[in-house]
Amino acid sequence: MILGIIGLPQSGKTTLFNAICGARQETGGFTAAGEVHRGMVKVPDERLDVLTEIYSPKKITHAEIEWMDIAGFTGDKSDRQRVDTDIPSAIREADAIAHVVRAFEDENILHPSGSIDPVRDIRMVEEELIFADLVLVEKRLERVNRQVKVSPDEKLKPEKAVLDRCLEQLGEEKPLRDLDFTTEEAKIIKGFQFLSIKPKMIVLNIGESQLSDRKAIIEKYGSFAQGEHYAIETVSARVQMELGELDDEDREMFMADLGITESAFDRLLKKSYELLGVISFLTGGEKEVHAWTIRTGTKAPQAAGVIHKDFEKGFIKAEVVAFDKLAEVMSEAEAKKRGWMRLEGKEYVVQDGDVIIFRFNV
Repeated sequence: MILGIIGLPQSGKTTLFNAICGARQETGGFTAAGEVHRGMVKVPDERLDVLTEIYSPKKITHAEIEWMDIAGFTGDKSDRQRVDTDIPSAIREADAIAHVVRAFEDENILHPSGSIDPVRDIRMVEEELIFADLVLVEKRLERVNRQVKVSPDEKLKPEKAVLDRCLEQLGEEKPLRDLDFTTEEAKIIKGFQFLSIKPKMIVLNIGESQLSDRKAIIEKYGSFAQGEHYAIETVSARVQMELGELDDEDREMFMADLGITESAFDRLLKKSYELLGVISFLTGGEKEVHAWTIRTGTKAPQAAGVIHKDFEKGFIKAEVVAFDKLAEVMSEAEAKKRGWMRLEGKEYVVQDGDVIIFRFNV
């Protein structure tokens, strides 16, 4: 799973990246145009601690998320060439976008537009995403229309139809994520990796003095995150980075002083999972305890395939117990005795927190 962090200059996106990834990238600008910072982050999961007590494994493996800090967004949608030169192509790898929006005041850090206005900034970057897709669609349609005129190809008709839909939506300055695509249409446009089709989380970067008002701030700007492909959260990137530099005891004291009960990083991860529609199932044994990330609605054979393709090919059954039930008795044997471990077949839809042993034959 990859999340791309974008935002206008001086929004605090690199500070947030550093806080999340424990990195030390220079803030306030990139050393080279089109530079991308990358970092892998383990997803905290207290369930793995419980499974570790049960199995005493040699290895513990958390689910991971890759975060990318991406330069190039300025809100400018007047220059078609700039779309190709200034916005790194790496952004198209992202499964979702985290748009960092500056909501904090600091007279020492000038906003490129001269004032703090989250509404303006949200719209500017959204319009830039739409503009980048519009340029791409127009280029492709130009080629398709030429091919159709020279030599009509029935295979091009479905592509042209869906691209025409995209062109109309983008021409109205509306993102593609707001369109409902059929399964076939989604397959046709998947390769284009459109930016405005990606799920988007608005991350309002607030100051320390605003921490107590975070719920009101989310409510104020919530209208920009309506629908299943949107999310909104607040974070003080600077405070989060400071927290990351403290030991556990000092961190707890600092959080208590600020009235923080949950780290912004944990909230961002939860929102990311919800936004992307993913869950984690778990495996345990003497060798390893492991959290695996899958799409919501994944069936047992496909979940097995995340571990190894041979598991999917040779899938027979899945022995499943809900984590809460296993944690209650702290023993597989006792869970079986109580009838909580059950055998599931190929049509079983894996649930978040399922602890699974796959039976397969290759």
